[in-house]
Amino acid sequence: MNHWQGLSTSLLLWLLSTGAALGDAVSDLPEPWQDRLLPVLDSDISGAEPLMQQALNAARAEIAALLTASEPNPEARPQAASASESQDQALAQAYGRLGGLLLLLEVEAQADACLRNAMTLQPGEFRWPYYAGYLAMLAGNLERAVNDLETARAINADYPTLYVRLGKVWLDRGELAKARAVLESVQDVPELTSPVNYYLGQVALLEHRPEQAVERLTRALEANPDATEVHYPLAQAYRALGDAQLAREHLAQFQLRAPEITDPLLEQLQRANPRSLPAFQRGIHAVINGEYASAAAEFATGLESDPDNVAARISYARVLYLTGDPEAAAKQLSKALEIQPEHAFGQFMQGVLRQQQGDLTAAEAAYRRALELEPQQAGASFHLANLHFRAGRFDDAAKGYRQVLAADDSVAPARLLALVAQRRAGENQAAILAAVDDLVATYPQDMQLRYGLARLLAAADDPQLRDPQRALHLAADLVVQQPIPAHRRLFALAQAAAGRFDAAIETQRGLLAMPSWMLAPRELEQMQSELHAYQAKQLPHPAWPGDDPLLSPPPFDARRTFRDYPAAKPY
Repeated sequence: MNHWQGLSTSLLLWLLSTGAALGDAVSDLPEPWQDRLLPVLDSDISGAEPLMQQALNAARAEIAALLTASEPNPEARPQAASASESQDQALAQAYGRLGGLLLLLEVEAQADACLRNAMTLQPGEFRWPYYAGYLAMLAGNLERAVNDLETARAINADYPTLYVRLGKVWLDRGELAKARAVLESVQDVPELTSPVNYYLGQVALLEHRPEQAVERLTRALEANPDATEVHYPLAQAYRALGDAQLAREHLAQFQLRAPEITDPLLEQLQRANPRSLPAFQRGIHAVINGEYASAAAEFATGLESDPDNVAARISYARVLYLTGDPEAAAKQLSKALEIQPEHAFGQFMQGVLRQQQGDLTAAEAAYRRALELEPQQAGASFHLANLHFRAGRFDDAAKGYRQVLAADDSVAPARLLALVAQRRAGENQAAILAAVDDLVATYPQDMQLRYGLARLLAAADDPQLRDPQRALHLAADLVVQQPIPAHRRLFALAQAAAGRFDAAIETQRGLLAMPSWMLAPRELEQMQSELHAYQAKQLPHPAWPGDDPLLSPPPFDARRTFRDYPAAKPY
């Protein structure tokens, strides 16, 4: 057997026993390889199941042995070219194996480095750029995904699923013509009918061709009636066509999940490691696909062999809640906190569950406990501040929102809500306006901040603080970006503030002409009251109404938090 094509079992066992020494060769490359390959840093695999850890260690040890066994491409010995090619191929395969395992675990940086090394060593192998492009797509690195998938296409243009992946990336980049072209090239492949038409339907929708969107999306559902993800864009298409009834029917059937895409190469990768893919990781994949019952089953399986894995038990509680079993979720969450009462994220999720049950005192206690354990827990701070805001404890709410921003300044709603709470607590309106103005300068893309600023500039209590023309400009930009009723109402307010009451009346009447089912009864009453004010040539007050949803905490949604809130360590 060629030395580069395999390592004896005894050698591999020795490598595993001395992995610390040789493992460094993968992250700290031997000098002859440093100009050619990328280092692959070691990753924390403590959360993986034992079989997966063993597979990862073996793959890493194999690479280390190959790297330290010989120098690359010995130029001084032309007769060794064949051996050098075999060496490169063996090393490419080893990097590919490790990259595949890391891809399954979604350890993005290390998987990408492995696959790039495999591409360098074996540039004519289709799998490596295809896997790299798929990984980049998952990571949201769209430019790299395009480059890698196009590299794969140059090697083998006859792999149909590649065009689905490429079409998805072009769609995500907003390059609709390119997306349409690659997707249409595989629209007649039977096993890809549903995902191809799903993406082509979205392209048609974005190109304002709702009739074609309906045709494509209907075809996707016919090919796969279980494709519940199709119902949402289909509802949008019917709404664009004015068919509100069908829009509502499809929206009611929508469930978030990833499209089922036949991908032999990816399936081959998964089959090659059937026992290595951890049950917990399979559970996470099921969650991503919206398959909560399957996720619950996988977490239950994993917990049978690892019952004290608190992070996994919390994830299990979350998916149980998402299956519609809050009692079972509460039981698992309580069990997790019995094992580790100091688990800050578990205390936060306990607070969410208690708030959903209506026990606000217990919810507040759980949020406070989470913050005692982890003061930078932005989720607990935000939920606690929202509780205080709704209870009229505005000083506490303002302090809480500032704590949120200190922990994570990307929590955009907390920016304006901190100032709204301060204003409700009695802060001078001029100081609030100046603070909002400063924040808009810092975060010019934050529409909620611009909304709050425009309302103050249009209708501040002190006329000296008003700037109707600037308010009008801000409102017009918001309407162009997102023509929701709230922004159009703001535009009418700004028109009135500028003395253009007739224009404000016309704008407001246009809003009131919307189908009644699109507006909540309370919102309809407010709009009629505003119209009466404009007809009387008056501005509605106050500038920041107490019941304005854009100036209030978002509605509490336990399901959304259980589904979407990121866990630093899900198992």
